[in-house]
Amino acid sequence: MSFATALVATLDARDRYTAGHSAAVAVYARDIAKRMGLSDHEAELAHLCGLVHDVGKIGLPAGLLEKPGALSLEERRQMEQHSVISERILRHVDDYREIASIVRHHHERMDGLGYPDGLRGDDIPLLSRVIAVADSYNAMTSDRPYRDAMPSRVARLRLAQSVEAQFDTSVVAAFEAILAGASEDYRLGRGSEFFLHPFALAERFEYKPTTAPVPAAAALS
Repeated sequence: MSFATALVATLDARDRYTAGHSAAVAVYARDIAKRMGLSDHEAELAHLCGLVHDVGKIGLPAGLLEKPGALSLEERRQMEQHSVISERILRHVDDYREIASIVRHHHERMDGLGYPDGLRGDDIPLLSRVIAVADSYNAMTSDRPYRDAMPSRVARLRLAQSVEAQFDTSVVAAFEAILAGASEDYRLGRGSEFFLHPFALAERFEYKPTTAPVPAAAALS
């Protein structure tokens, strides 16, 4: 957990949006996994994958994340490399090989038109399909450099309209069941549950760090 939070903190120093986004995706992914009846281990794995799913953005060209307008075709291709970069970073870390694979595929689509590998349907790891829904929903309900946040009801409708083509129907159904009974703060990723702090996360995972998170250079070496 200290490694994961150090990576996200490094990315936050570059893009203030992303750390809050990663914390929200982690919470949503964990809760979706629980709603789908997955094991406690898989739910916590979903949470950890949500935290680190965007760490590859560290390797993107300067200015790309902060660009206020639409991306060019070349810039979009560069942006799409972030999941590959994430996998490249994570696969060399002890016990992160499974996480690396899940993160690599969180932008695949059910119809096979996603990236980076064009996987289709059940060939996409289940937790990658969970991260995809959590990621898209929080992106839609958050302010971005190029647009304002959507209301939750609009984002939920967008998810429902994209089942089978982009998203796994069972994952979207599980998330909608959660959101239907949730508070507005939860729907918008607000509150203490969505606050990213390495020592709070370590306590949740029963891990007791003895030092502060490692510097970015050490984390990536």
